[in-house]
Amino acid sequence: MDDAKYIQSMKSLDLYSSVMEKLTVNPQLLSDDEKTYILTCAVILIKKYEKDRRLTSYIELAYYIILKYSLSFSDFEPLYDFCVNIGFYPIAQAITSDGLITFDNISSSLLPYQISSQFGKDTLVETLEQKLTRDRIIASSHSEISFIAPTSFGKSSIIIEHIAANKDTAKRVAIIVPTKSLLMQTYRAIRKANLGVKIIIHDEMFDGEERFVAVFTQERALRLLEKQEISFDILYIDEAHRLLERNSRSVLLSRLIKINHLQNENSRTIYLSPLISDTDNLKITHDQNIFEQRITFSIKEPEYYEYRLNGAVFKYNRFVDRFYEIDHCHSIFEYIYRQKTDKTFCYLYSPRKIEQFAKALSNTYETPPLTSGIIEVIDNLKNYVHEDFYAIEFLKKGIIYLHGKIPDNIKEYLEHKFDELPEIHFLIANKVILEGINLPIDSLFILNGTNLHGKELTNLIGRVNRLDQVFGDTNNLSKLLPMIHFVNSEEYNRQKSKFENKIKLLKNSVFEDKVKNPLLAEFDFEQLDNDENEGVRKKCEEIIADEKTFFTIPTDAIQQLKHKMISLGMNTVYIIADDLCALIHQRMVKLLEHTRLNEIHFLDKLRYIFVRNFDKEIIDQEFGRLKNDQAIVYYKMFFDNRKKSLKENVATEVLYFQRRVSTGDSRLYIGESYGEIPYSTTGRGAFHNVYIDLRTKTRQQMANIAIVKQKLEEDFVSYKLHMFFQLMYDYGLLSKDEYHTIIYGTTDPQKLRLVKMGLTINIINRLGEDGQLGNISIDDNNNLYVNDAFNRYKQQVDDFYRFQLSKFL
Repeated sequence: MDDAKYIQSMKSLDLYSSVMEKLTVNPQLLSDDEKTYILTCAVILIKKYEKDRRLTSYIELAYYIILKYSLSFSDFEPLYDFCVNIGFYPIAQAITSDGLITFDNISSSLLPYQISSQFGKDTLVETLEQKLTRDRIIASSHSEISFIAPTSFGKSSIIIEHIAANKDTAKRVAIIVPTKSLLMQTYRAIRKANLGVKIIIHDEMFDGEERFVAVFTQERALRLLEKQEISFDILYIDEAHRLLERNSRSVLLSRLIKINHLQNENSRTIYLSPLISDTDNLKITHDQNIFEQRITFSIKEPEYYEYRLNGAVFKYNRFVDRFYEIDHCHSIFEYIYRQKTDKTFCYLYSPRKIEQFAKALSNTYETPPLTSGIIEVIDNLKNYVHEDFYAIEFLKKGIIYLHGKIPDNIKEYLEHKFDELPEIHFLIANKVILEGINLPIDSLFILNGTNLHGKELTNLIGRVNRLDQVFGDTNNLSKLLPMIHFVNSEEYNRQKSKFENKIKLLKNSVFEDKVKNPLLAEFDFEQLDNDENEGVRKKCEEIIADEKTFFTIPTDAIQQLKHKMISLGMNTVYIIADDLCALIHQRMVKLLEHTRLNEIHFLDKLRYIFVRNFDKEIIDQEFGRLKNDQAIVYYKMFFDNRKKSLKENVATEVLYFQRRVSTGDSRLYIGESYGEIPYSTTGRGAFHNVYIDLRTKTRQQMANIAIVKQKLEEDFVSYKLHMFFQLMYDYGLLSKDEYHTIIYGTTDPQKLRLVKMGLTINIINRLGEDGQLGNISIDDNNNLYVNDAFNRYKQQVDDFYRFQLSKFL
């Protein structure tokens, strides 16, 4: 019997089971004898673990018992002794610094000083495991290292320290992050570290530097390697568990690692993740040797609650695998109101449900007196987005919502305000919060379980009470028991909603890796040997075939084009075959011979070359829409308006919607997140709800659809159309000025340089209008810096614009 199963089996002991129920539900019911008994159980478990360190479930249970006991009875000696002996030094230091225990001998009194001097790191204290792991990583000469650690155990600080320690040998390094939000967060951390090198966040920012730190998505990193024929001395792969997935981005990530090693056999790769069970599963080839460094223990032990459809409230203890009924509430909103904390996170899956829940939650609260901070945010949202933006009314109740369909600058601003303003109590969001964003959250309500399995649940729960919230200027040890609530409802989860089985996944702290990426060494094709997986097998075979093509030297113009299309990621749009490439090449040659090529609109060129009569070859229905005249007209308008502000574009979009309704053309493509009408633009596969009927929408709904549409279209242009513009430019179908206008919105050399340094064209244009471009310079490391006059200017502008400037200047 393994240690976890043995721990579960102890519930058959009547006294143990009874005492654990009291400890879980109401520790104040414990008698003195029962306290002694349960603490004795903990001591026995500790001794068993000390004899065999593989028995990690023993020490986890012992820690839970002692932590719960000490916090329940304000008796911190057992917790202090445990933490000193096991190496949980942050807790031990907090206990002594807060005066929760006193010492009666000199040696004990000196221990806090020793802990602080040996394990203090910046403003925090490390655990023993954390310090030993960090030291081994920094000192290691291995070419590949994995750092597997629970959320908030210092992965970002290790990256910075490792870069600094290797600055003499590693001149060009790249930190690969999965999202733009995490990119900006990492960029700010690197900039704050003052490493004395150029920091680049876009492939176009590279200007031949011998030394730089790049914070990139895998797409940007691949573009730089291909265009400049350079390599990275060190690759840091953040959120490395994404490598295991089977999607276009995981394919690009594995391609990046492989290419970088082929171009620089001395390069090093550091993988960082909270969710990898076996480092070998990260290997692309079997002969890789990845030096694993793992922090096994989390010092947080969540408390789990379930609100059920009948109103009953249960508390779950993972060590005995039992639910105990503790309360009853009439509605989910009554339950949330009772259990809310200063910073409450409500998790849902779909953007539409997030907005519906935010509205319903908002309707249950009276509007409190508005503070100056809330008024400022509301005014900014009215000035920069739209007066009908749903978020404005919700903010009045201390509620914000976030999802991936909100424009990035607005989403980042709202994240910032949730962090900054104590009067914002509720954050309602989906997986955007799973992607490494650090926000102050002290309770979690999970209202939807879609795609939340063991690892995803663990990662989500890890966002609650990050260690810098537990320890700091003031310590709050109660945050070591984060409150996690699973809230059943048929409206926000599913029919006969029941989270019980989902919660039971958490009785184990280790979850098996699922290797879905066929480019990884440990991928097993045999798992697909049944009829149900025929489509998955075919997809995996296509991925492998495309990678083989990518790493094969092309022998003729058609193969060259095929290689280029796969390199750009067009295999997510087409079934790429030689016949398709031959037709596209033929069209490009024909168009290049056109005497008035420069007079043809770039979108008309794109449709002629890549869309016309390719219904069978196009597998991406969002791209397939471009066969329609109405879609081309829309995107011409979209590109013409890209220099305008978000508010201007939202207003223009609303007028466009109203015009469509008045002409009887009210069906609008919006994608699956908001779609209500089934349709297939490619004629392939199932019909999905991707359209809406504008006739059924109010003006306020249209405004919020327009806000979402701005983000959807910006992503469509950036992630899909950009590939085609790049190919057209490479083949001479777009002039340099035309390409710069499409991609950057300007041909002005000074503005182009600033865009490539990370600023948006809208910010640059406003800085130009305000006479501030002369106050921005490039320092010796080719980074932007500003003078005192600019800093005075920045203090005079509104809060939203100042936040946008502060990201870069």
